[in-house]
Amino acid sequence: MNEQMNEQNCDCPSYLPKKFWDQDKKQPRLEAMAQSYRDMERKVGAGMHKAVPAHYSEYIVKCNSDLFGVDDRVNERLHTAGFTQEQVQLVYDLAHEALEPLVAEIAAGLHSHQQIDRLCEKFGGEERWLETARQLRTWGEQKFGPQALEAMGSSYDGVMTLYEMMTKGEGEPGMGQFEETGGVRNENDVRRLMRDPKYWRDRDPATVERVRQGFRRLYPD
Repeated sequence: MNEQMNEQNCDCPSYLPKKFWDQDKKQPRLEAMAQSYRDMERKVGAGMHKAVPAHYSEYIVKCNSDLFGVDDRVNERLHTAGFTQEQVQLVYDLAHEALEPLVAEIAAGLHSHQQIDRLCEKFGGEERWLETARQLRTWGEQKFGPQALEAMGSSYDGVMTLYEMMTKGEGEPGMGQFEETGGVRNENDVRRLMRDPKYWRDRDPATVERVRQGFRRLYPD
């Protein structure tokens, strides 16, 4: 009964919710209105990034992969499934983190098989190549150490360079006997160049040429 009488005696304007009206002061409660507005802004803003856009073209995706990019067909299917902006970005991030290393591993495996096929053909068959590889491994580990040998022998060109060094070194003075005179590099210089990632990893033309020139100076025809 008292609540009904209070409502009847309330001077609150019809357009204003009664919780924002101060009946004692006969004026709106501005602080309560401002606080309510801030709460509403925070709730709406927090949910914006979780909303599904009206069209799949509205997805804003950052793709960090060198193997694939943003795909409209994929985005369209994700949109049909009701994926939010945040979920679509997660799909691309997971693809980059999980698939790219796998693709790189497969590509490296294929490249390795291709290199071995070339070496088998070069040395006259698999059996002869395996024997040559055994000799190279024994000689190379003594000359350069296991880690450097693995790096230098990871490509066809690297293996052929090692083979040339091994065969030309047979019956001739050891490389360690050469001193750098008149611009001719000694053993340490050639080893240093071959350990340089520019040679065995990047196949930098200038570095490769420096190694070849070193061979020519050490072992002139």
